[in-house]
Amino acid sequence: MKKLLLILTILLCSGCVQNHGHFTVLSNKLVDVQDFELDKADRVKNIKGSDTAHIIIFVPTKLNPSLGAALSDAFTKADGDVMTDVHVTSWFWYIPYLYGYSGWSVEGDVVKTRKK
Repeated sequence: MKKLLLILTILLCSGCVQNHGHFTVLSNKLVDVQDFELDKADRVKNIKGSDTAHIIIFVPTKLNPSLGAALSDAFTKADGDVMTDVHVTSWFWYIPYLYGYSGWSVEGDVVKTRKK
C-alpha cells in the first residue's frame, strides 16, 4: 500500500523544465545597433528576469507567462534594452487540483543602447 501511494504521489506531481538555448543578443524592443558598438558598451552582468504564474486549485493567477515579460523584468532591473549571452528557460510544475507554478526566465548581461 505504501508503494502504491508513493507511486501515485510521484505521478500526480508532474513538472517540466525546458532549456530553450543560449542567445548572443536578445531584445523585445526596437533597437538600432547599426552605429553602436555592443562589445564596448557598459553592461550589467548576471541579471535574471522572470515572469511567473501560479495556479491555485485550477484558477490561474495570470493567463500566460511570456518570454517578453521576462525580458522586460530584466531590463527594468538593470535599466537596459538589450541582453547579451542570454540563457532562456521555461518551466511548469503542477499538482492537479491543488497548486501549480509556471514561468519563463532569462539570465545574462544587460546593455543600454539608448541615450535617454
